[in-house]
Amino acid sequence: MTEVGSTTRNLRKLLTEILETERTYVKNIDILAVRYLRPLSTETFLTTMEIQQLSASLQEILNVQRDFLQSLESVMAKHRDVYTSEDSRIVRSTIFAVGGVFLIYAEQFKIYSSFCALYSKVKDILNAEGNDQLRHFLDDQNETKEHSHSLESFIIQPVQRILKYPLFLKQLSVLTDEGSDEHHHICKACDEMQGLANHINDMQKLNAEFGASFRQLSSEDPSIRDFYSERPHRSHAANNIPVIKSGFCTKEGAKMKSWKRRFFVLNEYGLFYYVSNESTEPLNHIPRNEMQHVRASTVNKRTGGLFGMFELHTENRTYFIESDTPDEVHLWIQSIKLILPQKRRQTTMLNQRDSIFYTPAGYLSTIKSGYCTKQGGKWKSWLSRYFVVNEDGITYFTSEQSVEALKVIPKRDVRGVQEISGSQFGRENVFEIHTCCRTFYIQCESHEDLCEWVSAIRRILPHPKIQLNVGELITHGAVEWCNITEIIGRNTHASGVISSLFVFRSGLVIICRHKNSDEEKAGDRGELDIFRSLVPAGDISLDVSTEDSDFRYPWSITQPSIDCLPKRTYKFCNSSIETRSRFVTAIREIAHHRIPSARKEKNRGPKIGEALLRNTIKRLGTVRNKDKGDNSIAESD
Repeated sequence: MTEVGSTTRNLRKLLTEILETERTYVKNIDILAVRYLRPLSTETFLTTMEIQQLSASLQEILNVQRDFLQSLESVMAKHRDVYTSEDSRIVRSTIFAVGGVFLIYAEQFKIYSSFCALYSKVKDILNAEGNDQLRHFLDDQNETKEHSHSLESFIIQPVQRILKYPLFLKQLSVLTDEGSDEHHHICKACDEMQGLANHINDMQKLNAEFGASFRQLSSEDPSIRDFYSERPHRSHAANNIPVIKSGFCTKEGAKMKSWKRRFFVLNEYGLFYYVSNESTEPLNHIPRNEMQHVRASTVNKRTGGLFGMFELHTENRTYFIESDTPDEVHLWIQSIKLILPQKRRQTTMLNQRDSIFYTPAGYLSTIKSGYCTKQGGKWKSWLSRYFVVNEDGITYFTSEQSVEALKVIPKRDVRGVQEISGSQFGRENVFEIHTCCRTFYIQCESHEDLCEWVSAIRRILPHPKIQLNVGELITHGAVEWCNITEIIGRNTHASGVISSLFVFRSGLVIICRHKNSDEEKAGDRGELDIFRSLVPAGDISLDVSTEDSDFRYPWSITQPSIDCLPKRTYKFCNSSIETRSRFVTAIREIAHHRIPSARKEKNRGPKIGEALLRNTIKRLGTVRNKDKGDNSIAESD
């Protein structure tokens, strides 16, 4: 190694920079977690799901970075002579050891994928413009009023730091002789960290494209097949959904009690009815999981006769449906019984119009209840209503003595709740409830009361059943979905859609979208999905076909029966055997729980990390230097 004195001085300066900036970074992300993200996750003026996810991701990063810092400090303590000696062996050994630390932690640093993917979305949420409460909170937390201590300054540091590591390693490689063992080792670490940076960039793009779909699937119950969860796209033609039974019947209206002829379609999702068999959108959908029981009516409510009608009882209503013949009534009843849920949910939020139990609102079991003022949906007038929040959702009544609810908001429909600025309506102490189809605006008597309502509603928000973080993604790609017409509908063809598979540690995600859709430029990309589904890792049954042909390599997965519904088989095909092998290997590993999670790796502790470091250094150094005598890096260690 030439110019030992100059190289050593530069090395000392660089090593000091790496170690000191790492200490500062760990300190700063701890401040970010304690001073900003944790308090924000409990505040009322923000929807908290993304903040909570970002906070959890940051805590994982903090745990890994603390271990990484301990390993760096341990290595530098063992090689402290590098600051006083100009022995080339000590310099080479130090560089080799530092490269080993980065190699050991490169895989764990993939947890940055989740944080970086969420960063772009959370950055917009944390924009204080137009949110007075948020601006006051940020001002209070930044006691020095300096930009370096602001949330904006802290929250970008994880993104910047992970991209800084390849630059440090490139600078270290310059201090080594090409062809030397330490140069090879440090270049390998540099390649690993650069690959990690590229992986994070790819995951950010992937999250921008499919993140909304992943978040929606995470919030759903995988034990329920919900039509609008699996098929959020707006086109649901009567002739393009799988059918158990279909036909024309006459139905009683909900409000006017008039009788109209409708075209009914029954499938595993529930009962749909249309204006005609050529309609492109259903008038209504009775979800399977809301059905309670079905029976033949003792009296035909329309004609006064004895036959020709059946009753379908749900959580919120009883439907009276007349068929053309008594035989048809029997067929409809038998078909509906095939899909009736075996695990029926118990609820206290029935519409009392169809119930024999007349329980006043004030006597319902609650998490919180009381009077608030609500803005109307159509006329936008503000009226006092009696609200009840319990484990089933949110219900409001005209008064505490009312026995019939004006509205029921099931908890599965609630997306978020937050306080809003008083300037929006010229009213103080207003919060909003975001649901799948509407935003409710509610005013409380005091800010203390508002905080209690927001906290109560957040208690019932659906928590992710299965985490789908891009940091846990193993592999993904496009596939040909061979039996798409059996599951989505006979008018949907594989040639007109793009089917993508995502293998996470927790399960397999299938997302299907139309090709070349003009709608891709607008709105929430999750709304572009014509089909999406999550198969938990423990439910996957894999079958690899032996009937391969040129450029067609088939395989399939089967999801078991869900609550007595038939099992579902997805048949796929890849154009190369390598692509199929990549998917098959990943699915086999998650199905047998053989993949160690990066979250578990973070808890190994410094002792295990040091042992891995010593073994890595000895293994790599010995392999490349076993014949080099006194110049061996392994010996100098």
